[in-house]
Amino acid sequence: FEIAPGVVIDPGSYHWTRFRLEGGLASKRKLSGQLTWWFGDFYTGRLDELTLTASWKPSPLFIVELNGTRNTGRLAEGDFTQAVVGTRFRVNFSPDLQLNSYLQYDNESDTFGTNTRLRWTFSPLGDVFVVYNHNLARDIATGDAPGTSIERRRWSFLSNELLVKVQYAFRY
Repeated sequence: FEIAPGVVIDPGSYHWTRFRLEGGLASKRKLSGQLTWWFGDFYTGRLDELTLTASWKPSPLFIVELNGTRNTGRLAEGDFTQAVVGTRFRVNFSPDLQLNSYLQYDNESDTFGTNTRLRWTFSPLGDVFVVYNHNLARDIATGDAPGTSIERRRWSFLSNELLVKVQYAFRY
C-alpha cells in the first residue's frame, strides 16, 4: 500500500517499537497546551511524529483550539513528510445550545475541510444536531495563453454535506 506519493510498503509482517515524550499545561487554565513526540521504528525505517495542541479559553462561553501534527518518515522505500493543521472554535451560547467549528488542512492530499456542528438540547432526553461539512482541494491550473506554461494553484470544490440528526431517549 502507498503511505505517501511514491512510498509503497510491500506486503509482509512488520514489527516495531515506538516511544513517546510529552509535556503539557493544565487544561483547566485559560491558556493550555500539549506537545507530544512519538519516535521509533516504522515499517522499514523510522517515523517521527510531532503533535502540538493549544487551547485558549477567554471565557467559559468561547474556546479556541489550535493543533498541528507533522510526520517525518525515513524508509528504505523513500522519505515523506506529512503535515496536518487545524483549528476549532467552540461557542457555548447556553448549556443547551453549542456551536463547534473545526477547520483542517492536510498537505499530503492538499485538501482543506470544515466541519460545523450546532447542538441544541431541547429536553433532558433529546438533542438536535445540525452538521455541515465542506471540502476543497488544490489543483494545478496551467496558463492557457499561447507560449506560456505558467502553473497556478487554485482551490476547487470537493464536497458539501448537510446532516440533521434528532436523538431522543424514551424511558418506560
